[in-house]
Amino acid sequence: MTNQARTIYLKFSDESRGPVRARLTYAFRVFAAIYNYRVVEADASDDAICLVYGGNGKEEQKAGCLRVPERYDENSTWAQQENLVRHHYAGEDFPLFYGIDAATGNPDWLGEIFEWISSSHESCITSRDSIGRIAYDHMLFSKQGISPRKPYATLLMAWMENALRNGNTKETLPRAESPIPGASHALVCSQDIDFYYVDKASLFVRLVKNLGISALQARNLSFFRSSLLLFGKALAGERVGDYLPAMLKQMEDRGIQSTLFVVARKGHRRDPNYNLEQIAPHLLKAPQSGFPVELHGSYTSVMEGATLTDELSALQKATGQTARGNRQHWLRFSDHGKLFRAVEEAKLAFDSTLGFSEMVGFRNGASFAYPPYDFERERPYSFLEIPLAVMDVSLEAAALALKANPQELAEEVLQQSRKYGWGGISLLWHNPVEPLHVPEEINEVFWNCARKKEQSNERWMSGREFVAQCLGRYQNAGLLQEVRTPS
Repeated sequence: MTNQARTIYLKFSDESRGPVRARLTYAFRVFAAIYNYRVVEADASDDAICLVYGGNGKEEQKAGCLRVPERYDENSTWAQQENLVRHHYAGEDFPLFYGIDAATGNPDWLGEIFEWISSSHESCITSRDSIGRIAYDHMLFSKQGISPRKPYATLLMAWMENALRNGNTKETLPRAESPIPGASHALVCSQDIDFYYVDKASLFVRLVKNLGISALQARNLSFFRSSLLLFGKALAGERVGDYLPAMLKQMEDRGIQSTLFVVARKGHRRDPNYNLEQIAPHLLKAPQSGFPVELHGSYTSVMEGATLTDELSALQKATGQTARGNRQHWLRFSDHGKLFRAVEEAKLAFDSTLGFSEMVGFRNGASFAYPPYDFERERPYSFLEIPLAVMDVSLEAAALALKANPQELAEEVLQQSRKYGWGGISLLWHNPVEPLHVPEEINEVFWNCARKKEQSNERWMSGREFVAQCLGRYQNAGLLQEVRTPS
């Protein structure tokens, strides 16, 4: 078990305006949740640690008080053509939106953290890909030449934690301790059910498509061979794609629990091949083994309409259980606010859509879960976003683009999360037992990582269990007060 939470509070200088106070209080509370602080009112406790945002430094005369330089400007939308300020600290390179305060040598930690986890740095991107998403090529990682495999918001939190502990006496980045009994790191494992065997016709269409992709688009010989082998098995009468029983058994044998994201409404050609009732028998059994079924918002569920609530009802009718989480099919959304409002209106406990479709790493610089920020109401949403850090399809694309080893890429991302915190990121493999979505060597990455989890004292768990285990941390910090513990 972790140590008892320390108490902390935040004070603002008189010059700080309303939006600044709301946004940076949010960033402060997320930091407190990750580093196990209980947020209290100013001066509520003599032994509480104090952060002062802005001002002239007089408050620093009090023992245990740290001043955060005031550099955040709520009126300026950060433009991606502007260069981030590079700063080296404790062996890490920090790309900073607002630079370094000359008087203290410190950044505006709260302003920097807010920029990352609020997604505000993506608000100036107007172009979208053919699916309707913000493409990686237009994100700051590509534009600024910084690695997405570094969790910059996490690093900033570690820097601020060190300043609270040690001032400027030494450079180190303290690791945040886990709230999960018996585990140092939590990885939220998940499968998106994007294809399932329901009939021979749809199976052969999928296999022919894979043969074409492997030969003409990906030009991947191993994927072509695997697809050809599956085609032969299908011709011999095997139910290729009927993988859930075998997959769940293999995971259960390895001590893995996972979330199954299922599309409840088939309304677009890019939605899965199945209807919900065709796979319902498998879904009824899965939660009994620790594999809860959550919603995979259909292709048009957010951008063309607002159907998440209706889809939740359909899923509940088929499974007899209330879904508590969501991930958008194809990771499809064009506007953060529209996605988050849909999740909030559906009264879900968590979402896990924020990730890259063609890269691996930390889209919002966070190797931790956090409630997104609602700019319309200037307050946090009441659900957790569990960042999608590694996905099988994007891992394959990243390995090809970077000419890198996919195993090394995946392990780099996971190791960065383990190094600085207790996790809360998501890993997604569609079908790790058959090469129906990715080549066999990409599926092997999943099982290789799973074999090493004990070395890091890591638990692979479902999103539902993760929220239940760590909710108290966020509530101690004044977040997620309305969230019901998923059951």
